[in-house]
Amino acid sequence: MYSEYSSDQFKGLTVDKELEPELYEFVEYVKENGARFYMHTAEQIDHFAKKIYELRKNNSNNSA
Repeated sequence: MYSEYSSDQFKGLTVDKELEPELYEFVEYVKENGARFYMHTAEQIDHFAKKIYELRKNNSNNSA
């Protein structure tokens, strides 16, 4: 998760609040407070990391 965060501190990441409310809250919290992942379980962090990776992957594919 730290490597995903380090690329742009999630500033370039757009999460749909309606489709992914938990991920949206996580990303917004991290944008405001920095990389503080300790309050989430390893499973949650893994899930969020996969979703963030997919969002970035899809976003880079659409920009071409």
